[in-house]
Amino acid sequence: MEIDNELEIEVSENQISFDFLQDMNKKPLQQAENYDWVAEETLVVLVRAKGEISPNFDICGKKMIDWVALAASGCAQKIIEEPEEENLLETVKNLAEGYNFVAVLYSDTPLLKKTTFLEIMDYFSKRRMNVLKLVRGYVFRAEYLQNAKMLLSTTVEEFDKEDFTLINSSKKVSFAFKVLNERILNYHKENGVIFFGENTIFIDADVEIEAGCVIYPNNIIKGESYIGKNVILESGNYIFDTIVCDEAFVCQSYLEKSKVEKGKVIGPFAKLINQKV
Repeated sequence: MEIDNELEIEVSENQISFDFLQDMNKKPLQQAENYDWVAEETLVVLVRAKGEISPNFDICGKKMIDWVALAASGCAQKIIEEPEEENLLETVKNLAEGYNFVAVLYSDTPLLKKTTFLEIMDYFSKRRMNVLKLVRGYVFRAEYLQNAKMLLSTTVEEFDKEDFTLINSSKKVSFAFKVLNERILNYHKENGVIFFGENTIFIDADVEIEAGCVIYPNNIIKGESYIGKNVILESGNYIFDTIVCDEAFVCQSYLEKSKVEKGKVIGPFAKLINQKV
């Protein structure tokens, strides 16, 4: 096997666009509505929350703040450092020009789903509200912001409680990892991937897996890996930024920045780094 230092990992450039963030037990919210207006009229202000857990902390292959950004994908977005509560209104007001709505979301709520975000915007718009206070965050009508002098107390709307779980401790990080990994696995199961021993299989958000793949216990797949059709991943693999082509078989092996060609058998105990085989 010859080392290829110029090997490029070619994966779908829009991997993160798949919406495994929606509730797999419900029909998609978008099914009966057109939500194009949300993207066209809404600015999302992403707040880098202060606290024990950094906004850049990685969970399932994405930073906490990036999970929140993904839930509001399609909308214009601006990132700010968390201001003092009394300064929030003025900070947001200065960003709101040119938009009809402003949603303020925080990096410490990485479990927020896109379906929940759209539900919030739908609720706010249909009730012609000026301010909607969330468990963590706000939605404002931009016109209201221009004249508001203070942020008056409003009733808190909860929506999906899990979505607004505050991830601000090591214990809560473990909970978030469990929830997000389960959502990722559910997405792939819906698309024809078979798992055995799900509680020992961990897959990053940007991994792409084709239908017919069978994955056994104790597999970790990270980065922008691609797993082709009808691949069998036997137990005990660690795969990072690697392409495994259709019908390959991999067992108890370490693969990093490599490419396994169609139908190849790898392992047990193989170690591939920057290789094509």
